[in-house]
Amino acid sequence: MANESLHSRDSPDARREQPPAPPDVGSSPSGPVAGPGYYPALTAASTTLWALLLGPVLTTIPGQVDHLAPESRVAALAVVTSVGGMVGILAGPLIGRLSDATDTRWGRRRPWLTAGAALILAASYAAGRAGSVGELVLWWGLLQLGASTVLAPLTATVPDRVPEDRRGVASACLGAAGAFAPVLGTAVQALTQSAADTYTTLAILVVLAQLFFLAALRGDRARPVPLPDRRHRPHILFPRRHRDFALVWAHRFLFALGQNVSFAYLFFYLQDVVRYEHLYPGRTTDDGALVLTVVYGSCAVLAALLAGTLCDRTHRFKVYILASALAFVGGTLLGTVTASWSGVLALAALTGTGYGAYEAVSMAMAIRLLPDQERRARDLSVINTAGLIAIALGPIAAAALIDLSGYSTMFAAASVTALAGGVVVTFVRGAP
Repeated sequence: MANESLHSRDSPDARREQPPAPPDVGSSPSGPVAGPGYYPALTAASTTLWALLLGPVLTTIPGQVDHLAPESRVAALAVVTSVGGMVGILAGPLIGRLSDATDTRWGRRRPWLTAGAALILAASYAAGRAGSVGELVLWWGLLQLGASTVLAPLTATVPDRVPEDRRGVASACLGAAGAFAPVLGTAVQALTQSAADTYTTLAILVVLAQLFFLAALRGDRARPVPLPDRRHRPHILFPRRHRDFALVWAHRFLFALGQNVSFAYLFFYLQDVVRYEHLYPGRTTDDGALVLTVVYGSCAVLAALLAGTLCDRTHRFKVYILASALAFVGGTLLGTVTASWSGVLALAALTGTGYGAYEAVSMAMAIRLLPDQERRARDLSVINTAGLIAIALGPIAAAALIDLSGYSTMFAAASVTALAGGVVVTFVRGAP
């Protein structure tokens, strides 16, 4: 009887009655595939995008605010950066979800990358020519919307196309990009000497890098997977079901908040405390900010590449994140006791080393702990909101701390939050 049953299932009639197997729509046809051009393209696309987001925050926007509202520059800067950050926070997960569900002949990611680059170009042109703080808030917010439209699908290509044993390197590319981006943004500011030219130049670099990245994604024909029944659909907002993912979000938020509190008022810190222009007559505060960002970025890039490689080889995460937190805290504690130029250079080196190692390993761990492998852009956008919320809250918190008792208190608070971010990661169970 068993043989007859087996024969009946293998018969031609039975085979004709069986429905065809569904296509593999959740990933590349042959699994995650990243060609040799993917990693430099990912680095270039991420670097230019974050240069546009971080560079103006460090130098260009403070300069614009100082010109447009000199009597209330601290509060005005907090409004501009916070509103822009809130736009990114709200738009990121939505755009990520839409990207996951996009069904086109060009795949799930490329249409959104293209649309975001176009919006960035238009908003950047307008932001550089803002005639009031209100206009700057509007155009910076639209620029943040364009950046979110790019960032969500860009980050999702890592789990889409990179094998698990190479994701530390891919995350290192993202970490190196985030670290070197302020250098690029500040360098463009120093070379152009104009807000309008700074925004336009950075936007053009974003578009060129996105074209490079789009070329590296050739062959991407991934199609969305139909949503499961709502009762069985994973939901990242239930801590009991996705405890580790929630802890990773909290850890990244705390670390990013410490970073943004430390550097939100770097431009004013160099003016008010270090008095860079008095130390070096003939040089501007922009020159000093550029030197610091070069030191910071160089140390961060080296640390990211080293930590990402070690993470791939050892398959360990927590030890590198804890070490990175300690390095970062060592740098911010220097800010509480020194006002010398050499001390600030050491601060930049230590915080850069800590940030670079943290970003490479933390993102690799976040990708490992994604709740839903078919909703990668959505879930990684939620992870990205941790940093965006920190960007929004950092200037507000820093302004309050400066008003309370000065820059030393600001650096002390940054030390506490970054250290707390390192401690939180020790409670993660799903990653060693």
